[in-house]
Amino acid sequence: MHRNLNFALIRRLTIFILLSFFFNGTSMAQQVAGAPEKQSRWVFGGDFGLGFSSYGSNVLISPTAGYKITPAWEGGVRLTYNYYSYKDRSLKFSSHNYGGGLYTTYVIFKGLFAHAENELLSYERAIISQNAVVETERIAVHSIFIGGGYRQYFTANSFASIMILYNLNETLDSPYENPMFRIGFGFGL
Repeated sequence: MHRNLNFALIRRLTIFILLSFFFNGTSMAQQVAGAPEKQSRWVFGGDFGLGFSSYGSNVLISPTAGYKITPAWEGGVRLTYNYYSYKDRSLKFSSHNYGGGLYTTYVIFKGLFAHAENELLSYERAIISQNAVVETERIAVHSIFIGGGYRQYFTANSFASIMILYNLNETLDSPYENPMFRIGFGFGL
């Protein structure tokens, strides 16, 4: 009996949260569609990532600054910093990778957008022999990303986004694997 009561309470709470989210999202969408709030042409944001395991860690910070050329078309710059560490018994390695590039985004339909980006990354590559790092060298890695995604607007000037990108210039030295997923945010000033 007590277990059924908890299940019923959880089910009602879940339905309440989903309905609240739906009605809140609908009113925000109407606010953006009506747009009494002035939209900014400058857009700031970016994305970040964290990954940890027993073999190492990966931290990515990537701020962006863009300008809306038209209401649907945005262009800007992106900076990238990545800390990567790997450890496995006798093999230990860590690196700091950094770079940046230019991007452009075009909104196709109600939050759906196409994205293209050109990035140059200073990447520290490890040369490994007999389970030990023999040498490291810093190389420049050029990536060209294309893809698309979806932006969920919270106000006329703030959003969260999810993207799927494909690196057209993927090589053995590339630190990225295809496809690449990004989750980010943005706000206008």
